[in-house]
Amino acid sequence: MKYVYIVDRVDIANVLVDPMRRAILDLLRIKPMTQAQLAKELGLSGASLNYHMQILRSKKLVVFVKRELERHKIVQKFYSSSAYLFVYDLDSLPKHIARYFYPVSLERARGVISTLKLTHSSQFKNSDPVMIDDASRRLSEAVLQVARKFDGKEATSVSEEFVYDLYLEAVKRSLYNTVTASRRG
Repeated sequence: MKYVYIVDRVDIANVLVDPMRRAILDLLRIKPMTQAQLAKELGLSGASLNYHMQILRSKKLVVFVKRELERHKIVQKFYSSSAYLFVYDLDSLPKHIARYFYPVSLERARGVISTLKLTHSSQFKNSDPVMIDDASRRLSEAVLQVARKFDGKEATSVSEEFVYDLYLEAVKRSLYNTVTASRRG
């Protein structure tokens, strides 16, 4: 599994526009699973899950990791996500595709700003929509910059701590610009 996969190609972004496919990747980054396990966890029919898996496998976003023979001689195939974290390069994607990923960036920025308000409340009095959008853009850019250091690198083991560290560095990078912008506003 790779640490990070930077989504900057239209064909890959088109696959990940579907929230169910992102949910599949999220489950598979935690542990390898069979298609039957995924279908049960997501509440999908086997046919529906198979459809999504074929698309993910065709783009190498999901990889086969092992086989296990059950007691009834049925072979189970386990799959994993190709990366622990998917980061979207919104500037490299057409607007009509990037807009699907914008709400994630916006909610991420709102969470960061809410946390910053707890500790720097005097600097975030004017949290208007324009400032939030600007903070969202800056944070997305910072996450992308930090993620580029890990793009394509294989991980022997990855934990959620990696993601927290990546985001912490990104927040530190974007914090100065966000605080400066809010003081101007």
